[in-house]
Amino acid sequence: MIGRIWTAYTVELRKALRSASTYVGPVLVMLAVAGALVVHPVDRDGASDYGFVAYATPLALNLLGIFMTLVFCSGLVASELSHGTIRMVLVRPLLRREFLAAKLLLGMTYALGLVVLVAASAWGTAHALGDTAGVGYGGEILYTTSQMRWAYGAGMLLSMAPFAAAVSYAVFISTLTRSTGPAAALSLGLWLLVEGIKHPLGIEAYVFSTYLETPWRVFSGRVDLIDTAWFPEAKYCLGVSLAMALTFAFLSVYVLNRRNLNE
Repeated sequence: MIGRIWTAYTVELRKALRSASTYVGPVLVMLAVAGALVVHPVDRDGASDYGFVAYATPLALNLLGIFMTLVFCSGLVASELSHGTIRMVLVRPLLRREFLAAKLLLGMTYALGLVVLVAASAWGTAHALGDTAGVGYGGEILYTTSQMRWAYGAGMLLSMAPFAAAVSYAVFISTLTRSTGPAAALSLGLWLLVEGIKHPLGIEAYVFSTYLETPWRVFSGRVDLIDTAWFPEAKYCLGVSLAMALTFAFLSVYVLNRRNLNE
């Protein structure tokens, strides 16, 4: 089974790399990082520019990054259903759940690519144009460069939890429709609806999008000379995000198994 999933994933990855639309998200998040210089300029003035990294990263990932992940993943299954190619794919000894697993892996690869690209762009900009020599106050270094890098790296890993939930959610929506456009519209529309009602209904603790900022709080806190703890927020972020990722993955399998692919 693992071999079939891996083979299907590599095929999907090659298809994605050949599609021009795949590169829209990466270009947009890099532009967002560059645009952050307007609000948070950096300069070689002896002062740490980690503040730029702390500002640019959530700006690029939690707005454009999550948006483009939803759009990209919403079309992963819907496009196959629309063109009927899913029937040819499943002619091989590939089960529907294995087909979905390959799609989920592709979505996670896309999300990871955005996270890594934003990190490289933000840190590269701060290093090239400014100073990244630790965070200090009154001539004393409170957080060394190594400590800041570890905090950011841990944030990158933790950020993949809500992104995994977003990928799984968008793939689930993709199994419900037969066209990429409606799938993306439904995915984004429901996302915005939940964002608008989760606080009035008091359900925000159970929605993975609530935790998009959580991975970056420790790094941002250190920039502001605040010793922010990882837990319990990181635990909630992991628990809720992974629970929702698994839930949407199982729902995707259930829906696709019940679909008549010959319609």
